[in-house]
Amino acid sequence: MRPVANGRARPWGAIALALAVLAWAGLLGGVLVFLSSMGTPGDGAQGLAAAHGGLMLALGVLVAGSAGSTIASVLAWRSGRGRASAAVAALLLGVLVLVLGVPLLR
Repeated sequence: MRPVANGRARPWGAIALALAVLAWAGLLGGVLVFLSSMGTPGDGAQGLAAAHGGLMLALGVLVAGSAGSTIASVLAWRSGRGRASAAVAALLLGVLVLVLGVPLLR
């Protein structure tokens, strides 16, 4: 029988960094889908309605990547495996929060 892998043996820092990059990719994908759905003035909302599925997919990738990266960063920091990568991932998530949150303060 193969031994069961311990959760501490995983490279949590690299996982956190990859998920943070995935969250940024979700944001970029959402922006691109939104911008591609914009038509000329007077067209109505058909373009945005047609892109609803793509926007929800991009939002799901953004949320899942952010949540997973946060969890993996904490695991990396607590286990001591990949602390530098976890710090970079946390920095990327912090910048992502600023990019999304600062326009909402207005």
